[in-house]
Amino acid sequence: MSDSWRSCHTCGRQVEIAPGQALGDALSGWAIVSRLRSKDSFDRCSFCSMSCLQQWAQTQVPVIPDIFLHSLNDSSCNL
Repeated sequence: MSDSWRSCHTCGRQVEIAPGQALGDALSGWAIVSRLRSKDSFDRCSFCSMSCLQQWAQTQVPVIPDIFLHSLNDSSCNL
């Protein structure tokens, strides 16, 4: 895909950026998230709606297995 197109990281919706059009005008209402990969690099993800951003964010959170959660009880967590 050329630099004149952007797509939603979740649903794949695409927007074309016309020659000379500001990125902010083309993506008005979109959310753009930058995520650090290392001290010198990052990923930039675009989302067409807050709903798509929320869906993506939920997939980034590790799931704790139920068996682990059920193995904990009040007595095992005495501080």
